[in-house]
Amino acid sequence: MSFSRFFSFQHSYERLPVHTKSRLSPQNYRKLVVAASIFGGICVVWLLAKFLSYKAPYTPLDNYEHLNILPLLRDQTPLSSSSQRGVFSSLYSDSFAIAVAVLGHSVRRANIDARLILPYLSCQVSSNAICIVKAAGWEPHAVPLLPPPHNGRGIHARFRDQYTKLRIWSLGEELGIDSAVYFDADTLVLRNFEEPFNIPWEFGATPDIYRPGDDRGFAITFNAGVLAFRRSKKTFEDMKQKLETANYPLEQAEQAFLNLYFGAKALRLPYVYNANIVVKERSLEMWEELKEEARVIHYSVIEPSVSNVDPKNQR
Repeated sequence: MSFSRFFSFQHSYERLPVHTKSRLSPQNYRKLVVAASIFGGICVVWLLAKFLSYKAPYTPLDNYEHLNILPLLRDQTPLSSSSQRGVFSSLYSDSFAIAVAVLGHSVRRANIDARLILPYLSCQVSSNAICIVKAAGWEPHAVPLLPPPHNGRGIHARFRDQYTKLRIWSLGEELGIDSAVYFDADTLVLRNFEEPFNIPWEFGATPDIYRPGDDRGFAITFNAGVLAFRRSKKTFEDMKQKLETANYPLEQAEQAFLNLYFGAKALRLPYVYNANIVVKERSLEMWEELKEEARVIHYSVIEPSVSNVDPKNQR
């Protein structure tokens, strides 16, 4: 082919496509509108359901009930002698015998001048376990189980015995105790203290603390692991009578009830009297300062001295 023929050849070209806006057919448009309407309706229903089902977190003061019959202040009597002071704990199973013994030893080591009184459930605690705690200086006293309200419905199995703790109010009066403190078995006394025995109020406890990730954080409610209280059979009978009718979170057992019962009258003790190990998780700075003055440490999430060994098999 010659160059002249090549250049003289007439080529035909296809036009490039021109972009045009695609238009929905009326049928597809209606489908889109219906789908958008359904989706919007679902969103509205979901938001409305969330709004109507929202329940504010329970607090004993927002849900206040007039339960407490006690005066705000104690009688203005002279300070109690050592024989009228009591350090209480409790023992509901053999697995906590070692922990209670270690607690008793720590009380004596801190030179706290008071009787060590230990209510226990004879139906669940062996004689070997009693020997262990007596060796640490505890005076064991068998008490009957105080059944949980509502037949235990809504209460975690491991908390069902905890209402028996309320018997310390009546047992203290029976034994001639005037001023008393109570320690859970997972606490340890680090330093001497006198102040909780001499407070003029009927009841005191340290504010509770929740682990990181729990929005309750440093709470206004108190932790029932360490209590300062004035013994009274009348108080115990009043509490026992109101267990079934009071409205509080049952899953939190006796701690929730005590928060409701003492309500606005409870004295908040400084954290040094219940240095909960959770403080270390939430604020290392606070923990570093707290540990220098802490009277009592509370191993609420780590319980190093709790034994799963049956004392019957120990020598």
